[in-house]
Amino acid sequence: MNATPPRPGPPRLVDPALATRVPGLRRVAAVALVLAALSALVIVVQAVALAHVVDRSLLHHAPLGDVAPALVVVGLMLLVRAALQAAGDLSAQAAADRVVATLRGTLLQHALELGPGWLAGERPGELSLTATRGLRSLHTYYARYLPQAAGAAVIPILLLAWVAAQDWLSLVVVLALVIAVPLTMIYFGREATRRSERQWRRLTSLAARFLQLVEGLPTLRAFGREAQGRREVEAATDGVRSATVRTLRVAFLSALAMDMLAGFGVGLVAMVLGLRLLWGQLGLQTAMAVLLVAPEIFIPLRRAGAEFHASTEGQAAAARVLAVLDTPAPGTGTAPVADAATTTMTALPSSPSRDASRDMPQDTPRLTIDMLRVEYPHRDRPALASFSLEVPPGSRTALTGPSGSGKSTVLAALLGFVEPVAGTMRVDGRSPADDGIAAWRSHFSWVPQRPHLFHETLAQNLRLGAPKASDAALFEVLRAVGLSGLVANLPAGLETVVGHDGLTLSAGERQRIALARAFLRPAPLLLLDEPTASLDPPTVERLAPAIEPWLDGRTVVVAAHGPVLLPHFDAVVTLTNAPRSLVASP
Repeated sequence: MNATPPRPGPPRLVDPALATRVPGLRRVAAVALVLAALSALVIVVQAVALAHVVDRSLLHHAPLGDVAPALVVVGLMLLVRAALQAAGDLSAQAAADRVVATLRGTLLQHALELGPGWLAGERPGELSLTATRGLRSLHTYYARYLPQAAGAAVIPILLLAWVAAQDWLSLVVVLALVIAVPLTMIYFGREATRRSERQWRRLTSLAARFLQLVEGLPTLRAFGREAQGRREVEAATDGVRSATVRTLRVAFLSALAMDMLAGFGVGLVAMVLGLRLLWGQLGLQTAMAVLLVAPEIFIPLRRAGAEFHASTEGQAAAARVLAVLDTPAPGTGTAPVADAATTTMTALPSSPSRDASRDMPQDTPRLTIDMLRVEYPHRDRPALASFSLEVPPGSRTALTGPSGSGKSTVLAALLGFVEPVAGTMRVDGRSPADDGIAAWRSHFSWVPQRPHLFHETLAQNLRLGAPKASDAALFEVLRAVGLSGLVANLPAGLETVVGHDGLTLSAGERQRIALARAFLRPAPLLLLDEPTASLDPPTVERLAPAIEPWLDGRTVVVAAHGPVLLPHFDAVVTLTNAPRSLVASP
């Protein structure tokens, strides 16, 4: 999903959407405005004191002792200005750190809540770039642009009010050019935002394409098409270069326009003041004070314009982050029960039969699915319609049927990766709406069809669901899935890095590591989706008795084309596409 970029417009000190997600952000903006107002006051005091020194020294030939207090005031004002600048920078820096840390953590957490179903439709490279470089650019927005924008909003207005009290003609001259500054900022700001968004889209597209190329490089080399991938990356890189140059062109033109306006403004004020001094209409102290204040009116506007261009990439990344955060996470189990049906389920007792309640822990939960209906936007018929299933505590249930019959969809709905349009799911009578999706998922341990291994050590991958598992437990579960020999041959044993997505391992080894990881997780419900897809029949036969101790006390649901891996099931539920539905109760 690619978010629609926001319409370019005048920048705000604090984006309301960000302010609602980062507590205290509006307070930081208020602090920046107060510091800017104090800075304006200090500028006036400093200008008046310095003008007094010049007037007394040049016209009245006052000794140093007479102007010493004014010189002390000038020095103190310089220190106060520096202190106010430092306080503003520290406040903005803290706000930027908080925004970036909060948004990055919230983005990752929300992506996990959206689940693999949503992530499958996204480009990992684009999301990774947004969460890293994009949010670092947003740091620039709040650390550098925020204090400058606050100064541009307050300082010119206060200084213009003081100039109006000193000399109305100078006010007219300055005001005529100051009015042109916001118009110039708005024009170039809109253009810079538009071009920056285009540059950001090209950059994220390049990141996504490059990651896909790296991941698919073995396949491309196998078919002799690596040159085609290189040409695609070169074309995308050239597009990013062109977009960056166009963005920089707008930024340089904006800076040139702002400097010209500021230069003309100060020059015209100096000319008017000089003529009025010659005509005897104005005193030197007043003229000098106004002349010293005039550049300070334009400086905050110039700095804000420059920092705005430096932060436009961060704003584009923030828009993408907010678009992801606004994507609703699946609210599994909250839909009303429906009556429609297009799936047939047949419960068949398997042989040999087993007493599911025998020697089962008291806290082993009961899983109940009632009239579940799941629809995908790209399909013209529901993936599941009126699916009902009751799994007693400690039982073993197989979901079988042809591809596309909805086996994986049942597990995805249970895990909260897809949102049913109707029906309920409960564990011991409680639904996801009762406890929240995180607490609901804590009931489950899961092995997907294509398990993912991280670029970490074998031990870290195994401890993903059981962080406190001991090395002895790791060796024991690896022995159960038949990987003792693999660990013995690894150069660093459990501390061997397995590479991105288990690149150094075979498909069967990755599958068995995923099984071991699921067994280690202390969850009462075990969901297995095609757990033997990458295993040969002899390996499956050896695994079946070895993993039995890891299944004791758990409720197991296996989705497969046929009952595999386990020696027996308490119920086999066959899903087929048919015009009616039956309830399966093992």
